[in-house]
Amino acid sequence: MDRTQALLNTLYKEAELLDEGLYREWLGLLSEDICYRVPVRVTKERGPEGGVSGVMEGMYHLDEDYTSLEMRVARLETGFAWAEDPPSRLRHFVTNVRIGDPQPTERGEESAVRSNLLVFRSRWDRPDYTLLAAERRDVWRYGPAGWRLARRTVVLDSATLPTHNLAFFF
Repeated sequence: MDRTQALLNTLYKEAELLDEGLYREWLGLLSEDICYRVPVRVTKERGPEGGVSGVMEGMYHLDEDYTSLEMRVARLETGFAWAEDPPSRLRHFVTNVRIGDPQPTERGEESAVRSNLLVFRSRWDRPDYTLLAAERRDVWRYGPAGWRLARRTVVLDSATLPTHNLAFFF
C-alpha cells in the first residue's frame, strides 16, 4: 500500500476511534508536538476582495497541545467528566479529502491534508442531536510508526456553536 492510501486509511481509522470513544488509542495517532486548534468563526460583510467569513485571529474555542489533549482524555476516563455523562454518541463523516504532496522536513516527511467533516452528536434518549460541519486543515507526518497528526485546525462552518460544550474531538 502506498503512503497516500495509508494516510487515507489513517484518517478513517481516526474517525472510527473517535466514534468508539477509544481516546487513548486516538492519542497514539498524534505527534508529541501536536498543535490542535478550533478558531472562533466570524461573520462579516463581504468586502471588495469577496470570499466568505473567516476566523478570528488569535481567538480559539480550543487551543491544545499533546499535554492538554492527554489531560482531557484522562479526565474522560475518570467517569467524572459531567459534560460527557452519559457519553455522547458520535459519528464522524470525513469526506472530500485532499492530500498534498509530501514535503521533507527536519522532523520527517509531512503532507498537508484538507478534509470536510460532519460530526453527528447525540446524547440521552431524546430525539434532539447536534450537527457540526467543518473543514479540517491538517499536517500529517510520516515516520517509523506510520502517519501521525502534527497539526490540526478545525474551521467550523457555524459562527455560533449549536452545542453547550466541546467535550469531544474533531
